[in-house]
Amino acid sequence: MKKSLIALMVATLPAAAFADVTVFGTIKGGVEYVDNASNKQTNIDDLGSRIGFKGNEDLGNGLKAIWQVETGFGIDGQSRTGESSGTFGSRESFVGLSSNFGTFRLGHLANYGESDMAQVNPWESSSNALQLNAFTRGDGYVKNAVRFDTPEFAGFQAAFLYGTKEDKSNAAANKDRETYNLGLSYENSGFFGKYQYIHESPVTVGLNASSKANNKHRIEAGYNANNIFVALGYRNDKGDATVTPGYFLSNSEAATDGRKYESQEYALTAGYQIGAFMPKFTYAQSKDVKIDGVKQNDSGYKQYLLGVDYSLSKRTVVGAQYGEIKMDGNAKAMVSNGVNTDKIKAFGLNVVHKF
Repeated sequence: MKKSLIALMVATLPAAAFADVTVFGTIKGGVEYVDNASNKQTNIDDLGSRIGFKGNEDLGNGLKAIWQVETGFGIDGQSRTGESSGTFGSRESFVGLSSNFGTFRLGHLANYGESDMAQVNPWESSSNALQLNAFTRGDGYVKNAVRFDTPEFAGFQAAFLYGTKEDKSNAAANKDRETYNLGLSYENSGFFGKYQYIHESPVTVGLNASSKANNKHRIEAGYNANNIFVALGYRNDKGDATVTPGYFLSNSEAATDGRKYESQEYALTAGYQIGAFMPKFTYAQSKDVKIDGVKQNDSGYKQYLLGVDYSLSKRTVVGAQYGEIKMDGNAKAMVSNGVNTDKIKAFGLNVVHKF
């Protein structure tokens, strides 16, 4: 009886109430075995599930009002991937305008790496060893941001994002950064090339003292057609300690020590579609970090992943993968939340369903 009443109430609502509103999302779950020498653990993990609502209104003359609210959640009851913040709208959420001249949005927005540069990292996992989290560090969402995307012209497209530093206090606890983000892309006949630049303002580290500004460059290029997928990535970062892969892998709380850091990394991913199967491989490596222009010997890392995906349908994929991260001698204490080991090994099985 209750179901019938609900159905009757919905049927009586005006059709316009549901016009141009889309529910979308992805459910990701997996089982992962992680071995970092001092700790061996099997986890059942959420891998970044999310749900969103989006829509638009035609304002005439090619102009549309657009909106989206998206939030992450953990199907395992918790989140190890950072997708579930406990705040509705924890992922990309905005209101804006779209026309033939481009798209303008404001809100909690994805930077260009998060929205447009997933080619070199086609992996689903919770463990850092099972995807290129180190190489793609910094991909994510910017609060209090505006973004403009140009229309595509002969395969070229550009985007610019600005995130305000709304907390302008000089308190040592203030880690808010002003952010500028430029993205450029070109795609034609399966070939693609993408570039991202991020500038982040310094943060306060003490009384009348601040860190270095961060400048991050990243390039991805490759080919994706005729069942062949190849992507090559390179990044160069300069700034405070937060720009280095070691800082990311150590999950350090210390923002910076006032010195200038520089890191360079490379990544290569290749795959080949064989019916419903997609075997794939990734190798990534960083050069030794420089501090104030001086190279720190044995301060890099090497990573490789090997796996295969199987498409059960257009929306459901299962996968299996093995990966390792090996830190050079002087960087090994930075792996796995400070555990003094030079290697993390992991194996994972996952299921991904999109709706």
